Amino acid sequence: MDINFFVKNFFTSNKYLEEFNLLNSSSVRDEYFGILIYLSFAIFLALIIVVLSYFLVTQSPETEKLSTYECGFEAYGDTRSQFNVRFYIIAILFILFDIEIIFLAPWCLSISQLNLLGFWSMIEFLVELGIGFIYAWCVGAIEWS
Repeated sequence: MDINFFVKNFFTSNKYLEEFNLLNSSSVRDEYFGILIYLSFAIFLALIIVVLSYFLVTQSPETEKLSTYECGFEAYGDTRSQFNVRFYIIAILFILFDIEIIFLAPWCLSISQLNLLGFWSMIEFLVELGIGFIYAWCVGAIEWS
């Protein structure tokens, strides 16, 4: 094949696209039409809610409305109290193991289609997370006292 074949067939008058009926394909247009309808409806509904709330709500900025509200009572003390560092450690560990589940779910669904590299790379990932979990447990990072 020479370059003239590609120039003649692919770059002039879209013969390639016409041959496979990609220019007049309505399936792609139909798929995007549903998304367009959904986005149009969502934007329209959001605008309606914003406009209605602007016109229907009475604005009266009083000091009582702008004050701190804590279960119907005034705040008892300083609202900027310090948290225990263990809270942050447990939150970070939760996020870490939550992300593990995000990686694990698609792997479990497609395990029959993976080769050995995909299988053993996920096993290695799980072993590393298991070692990290055992370490956090032994150090006492998970225990709340």
